[in-house]
Amino acid sequence: MKNSIFNAAIFAAVTVIGMTALVAVKPASAQTPINPILPVKNTKEISLDGNFQFDPNNDISLNVGLGYFLSPQLEVGGQIRYANPDSGDSAYEIIGAVDYHFPSQSPLLPFVGVFVGYADPGGSSDTFTSYGVRGGVKYFLNQNVSVNGILRYAATDQDNDESQFGLNLGLSVYLR
Repeated sequence: MKNSIFNAAIFAAVTVIGMTALVAVKPASAQTPINPILPVKNTKEISLDGNFQFDPNNDISLNVGLGYFLSPQLEVGGQIRYANPDSGDSAYEIIGAVDYHFPSQSPLLPFVGVFVGYADPGGSSDTFTSYGVRGGVKYFLNQNVSVNGILRYAATDQDNDESQFGLNLGLSVYLR
């Protein structure tokens, strides 16, 4: 268990450092015009979405998140997830995430990210660390609202080392 937590922490730290380096190293001649409705530095995001998990069992969850754009590309945030899986025991998860966005002239904003969190599967006294990767797109209807689709892969430090793959669909509101 300690080894999995250590590996998750190293994975998250290397990814954050790598994403920060990508933002910092930008050729001056490579300035691409960005659609003005996309988030800019200091934009806050409030999101609400549902997760449809496919593997290893079917469940549906509700997620509420907050994010802060450090730049038009880099966003840090957190999310609370409440799930009611097929097994019948309610569960929750609290995660921290770092996402790297690829802004362009389009209202479509693709991104990739990593997350690490704490989860309580419900029905037992066990809690565990979860971590994983995600990627998706945010389609901006205007500068304050986007419709989101996210693919998520998560693993845990549980003894059975259960991994999960799912799809999140939702809506975000942006405060500038």
